[in-house]
Amino acid sequence: MYEIACEKLDFKYTCTGTGYSGGSGDSCSGKYKKCSCKSGYKWSNGSCKKESCLSSYKYTCTGTGYAGGSGTSCENKYTQCNCISGYEWKNGLCQKTLNGAQEDLYYCNGTVVGVRASGMDFYVAMNDIGGQMDWNSAKERCQNYSFCDNVKGVLPTREQLVTIRYKKSRINELLISFGGQKLTENLYWSSTVHSYTNSGYVIDMNGSYNDWSKGDNFVRPILIP
Repeated sequence: MYEIACEKLDFKYTCTGTGYSGGSGDSCSGKYKKCSCKSGYKWSNGSCKKESCLSSYKYTCTGTGYAGGSGTSCENKYTQCNCISGYEWKNGLCQKTLNGAQEDLYYCNGTVVGVRASGMDFYVAMNDIGGQMDWNSAKERCQNYSFCDNVKGVLPTREQLVTIRYKKSRINELLISFGGQKLTENLYWSSTVHSYTNSGYVIDMNGSYNDWSKGDNFVRPILIP
């Protein structure tokens, strides 16, 4: 009965074992409310823990999506965890690997591969394809461009390029935020055939130019989910 009374008064620590130097303050039935710790140890969450474990070693690496700890452990905790297939280590957690459309971002195995601004029903690739090229090369390169696994790209139509031009500021913000290359202020090829030529329309990302071109121009694939 006396031990139960001590427990209710929070006298619950024996203060023995590795890292302990004894009890701190009054005791009750041989137990203490708090313990004193040896050099290199610190009282934290009811035990004397290695000070080196408190800051860096903070993950138990257990639960859904976890495959265990990564590297050495300290008092059964790790600095980082390994995740099972379909999960990735991010912000201190094993989180489901993102794939496909997620609002204004398109993911491939956790990496952003395309962005869009509000009101758009397609995604813009993170980078231009190579350097400037002729129209036939632009079409072929876009058809062979892979956003993710079996997700292929296309050369945007004239109307889609006009939309990109109007929403260029927001698109560039997203591109830069996620490691992409912002749209240049130059001519880009569209897939739309000019009515008087066998070449495609081009759109000037820096103005209102909307016509055909015989030269080499920039190319940015899009993804229509």
